[in-house]
Amino acid sequence: MVTLKDIAHEAGVSVMTVSNVINGNLSKVSKEKAEQIQKIIEERKYVPNSSARSLAKSNSRIIALILRGEQNENTLQSAHNATLVGTIIQKVQSLGYYIMINIFKSQQDISQSLRTWSVEGAILLGMFDDEIENIYRVNDVPMVFVDSYSKVRQLSNVGIDDYKGGQLAAQYLIDHGHRKMAFVGPPTTHNGVIRHRFSGFCDTLKKNGLSLNPKHQFVLESDVQPEVIIETGKRIASLGKQITAAFVTSDQIASYLIHGLRTSDMRVPEDFSIIGFDDLMIGTQMTPQLTTIAQNLDKKANLSVEILFRQLQSPNSPAESLVLDVELKERESVATIFPEK
Repeated sequence: MVTLKDIAHEAGVSVMTVSNVINGNLSKVSKEKAEQIQKIIEERKYVPNSSARSLAKSNSRIIALILRGEQNENTLQSAHNATLVGTIIQKVQSLGYYIMINIFKSQQDISQSLRTWSVEGAILLGMFDDEIENIYRVNDVPMVFVDSYSKVRQLSNVGIDDYKGGQLAAQYLIDHGHRKMAFVGPPTTHNGVIRHRFSGFCDTLKKNGLSLNPKHQFVLESDVQPEVIIETGKRIASLGKQITAAFVTSDQIASYLIHGLRTSDMRVPEDFSIIGFDDLMIGTQMTPQLTTIAQNLDKKANLSVEILFRQLQSPNSPAESLVLDVELKERESVATIFPEK
């Protein structure tokens, strides 16, 4: 299916320019360029759809905020997602626009939503690379992705240095004497934030002459199912001294994991050390306070909105891809040990 982006790419112009030609708004397009675009449209047999027609005319002032989620799963139970969503809503509303929040499982549902509603732009969280490429290819509204590792050059994205986060976690545990460690988090099968955190962690272990035992990689199908994570904590406790510490891919998972360890009479950090990720408020509310890899969620959310609005105001503006830094926040959940020789 031919899209506005295809026509724009072939003509060497912006999507908005093509849309202006389709809608008869020729005051901003030279006669020669308009004729070139019209010829390409005819040759490619392009048929404008409702979302394409609305691109130049839309004044709905609606921004779509789309999250990827599985069936029977409340994606906003994730403190990470809830924090991002809350900040994005505040920022968009402060600019005089409205937010439409949708949670979808498939790329097809996302595209259908963008085509059905007359949104002016979209911010998308938690998408996988293959989904991102399809979403970007078949939809014509300005879009900004959050935490994408897609290699589509024209795509705007705001993310963090997840690989560095994994490095920092591994090195910190090593520096505190730990040699037998675990990794706890969602699957690493997709090229996304979890895989990059995992790679940074494992590569740093390797540089220090260590490795992660595959039996000590605890994979969680969801990070918002407390009972499953608590059971994982019990499983780790049952291993005794086989492992002394764990790198956990979110503070929320870490909080449930600690609960599971405690129900099995394992103390943190006296018997087992944990380092989390995100620097959520929950990390300072628990006892002990959680050592974690900190990212600035408010900054990430605000920048995603700012980039989108730059695209809305200047359709010819180039795509922006930002990678924000992370840092280690040292608190109380990692003990220094003397490994056995």
